[in-house]
Amino acid sequence: MREIFLGNDLEEIEKQIWQLLNDSVHSYKAPFHHGIIATINEHFPEQRTVVLRNVILAKKALCFHTDIRSKKIDDLTKNNSVSWLFYNDELKLQLRIYAKAFIHHQDEFSENAWSKARLQSKLCYTTAAKSGNFIEIPELIDLNRKDVSNELLSFARENFCVIETQAHALDFVFLNANGNKRGFFYYRHQFSSWRQI
Repeated sequence: MREIFLGNDLEEIEKQIWQLLNDSVHSYKAPFHHGIIATINEHFPEQRTVVLRNVILAKKALCFHTDIRSKKIDDLTKNNSVSWLFYNDELKLQLRIYAKAFIHHQDEFSENAWSKARLQSKLCYTTAAKSGNFIEIPELIDLNRKDVSNELLSFARENFCVIETQAHALDFVFLNANGNKRGFFYYRHQFSSWRQI
């Protein structure tokens, strides 16, 4: 894998980057399974670590799940520009992906994701308090419980949403003792270029 990034075949490098992202959806041990997503609020950028839940290669889209009540939804409603940050320590590869976000809530897209989610994941959306709110008493959720009422699952389902982010640019940095390499893919105009740094 590292040999691909040592070379100068830009098409193959891009193909491997998206394959690494796609593979990371299915393994919690994969370096890109968790990513940093940055949104913009009124005063400064906000960053969160999220789980990469889906990659739609044909659309150059990355998806994550969140609670419709969370602060990031407010941010995305006002400004849907986002950026992703991923790092693979083994490959010494950093990815920055610039995208536009689309909120899927109680639509076919989110229903499909909900149907594939594990019960343990669904229980994360059962808190009474809104995500990110300050609370006086911690609310403990037993993620291993099996006796879950339909009413509670219905409540969780109402809170569940999927954020689809469609990339318009991707920037990678490959760290190497013989010379770092940086590449940039601009998808809006299907333009690609790279340079050594």
